[in-house]
Amino acid sequence: MAGFDVDDVNMEFLDVTPDPDAYAVIVLSRHESSSKTKSLTVHYPGNPTDEVRFGGRPRELAYAAADVGLVLLRAYARRAEESGLLNEYEVTLEATHHGPTGNRKPLAFIEIGSTQAEWSDRRALEALADAVIEAISAETLGSCRPAIGLGSTHYPHLFTMMELRGEACFGHIISKHAIKEVHDDVIAQAVQKSSPGGAREAVIEKSSVKSALRQQLKDVLSAVGVTVREV
Repeated sequence: MAGFDVDDVNMEFLDVTPDPDAYAVIVLSRHESSSKTKSLTVHYPGNPTDEVRFGGRPRELAYAAADVGLVLLRAYARRAEESGLLNEYEVTLEATHHGPTGNRKPLAFIEIGSTQAEWSDRRALEALADAVIEAISAETLGSCRPAIGLGSTHYPHLFTMMELRGEACFGHIISKHAIKEVHDDVIAQAVQKSSPGGAREAVIEKSSVKSALRQQLKDVLSAVGVTVREV
């Protein structure tokens, strides 16, 4: 474990530091949002569109450690429940956003949001630490069958619930706001860079993606051998 006094969205040096032989990297970070929502989040970095607000390159996704994220999310939720945090905090996946994007080693971000009060909350910090320890010591990494998520909001409730119930193991998630602008090459990246082994399935939230766009996405995904599940 190592700490760096730099903006985490620019951490492309993580491929070689602190451990060049590490399977994946877990980044512990603060989460900020304009809504000030109290949240305990897990997500993967990348810029699905031409917009680059916080590091990385446009239309580039990092490698997502979906198997690591699965353990993190479930452990985070369990620890939050045990600590009584669910009365105040939302445990959730987030859609893919911000940098770094050029890393070759799979990444997973685990965060506390969204203000100084939450960042200083000892209960939340302990829940995060426990989730990270569980992921580091997990014996089942590599056993998940990665899927990508298409549609839903930045905080995709349905995808989060599916992962917590054991119905999916999500890598990259492209929100309904970004999916309208996403090029086919980014969909291909989302599939290829959802680790381990690339995504075998795509889950589309029907209520948030219009029919014509759903068909377009299904055509792209079929061309790369990915099955589609609409929920």
